[in-house]
Amino acid sequence: MKPTILNTEQKIHEAAKKVFLKYGFHGTKLQQVAETANVNKSVIHYYYRTKVKLYKAILRNIILYIESADFTDKNSQEENLKVKWFLFSEIYNNKCLLENTVKELYPSQWREKLQRLLVLFDIEQIF
Repeated sequence: MKPTILNTEQKIHEAAKKVFLKYGFHGTKLQQVAETANVNKSVIHYYYRTKVKLYKAILRNIILYIESADFTDKNSQEENLKVKWFLFSEIYNNKCLLENTVKELYPSQWREKLQRLLVLFDIEQIF
């Protein structure tokens, strides 16, 4: 089977997901993302313009993952723990950014989306 060849935007997105999951919004530097994706930092600006827009794309991806993931699958436990840590970190360190981004992504369903994240990961109610 041939390995999947990612285009530049996909490489940036995958690298950003790894870095955001590990360091959260404030700990993530675009230079880290560029190095992880093996691209020039200016290419990130070309595709996403700002760190906030990249964060928005990653958060959308994480929410889609959460909504479709099988959390009983032992093969997914490592990824699930990374996602849970990311959510804890963002809720306690970047609550306003997380909430505002979810509001932008899901204007009519943002409360339900946030509530589902809290319940699914057994995070105390803070919204």
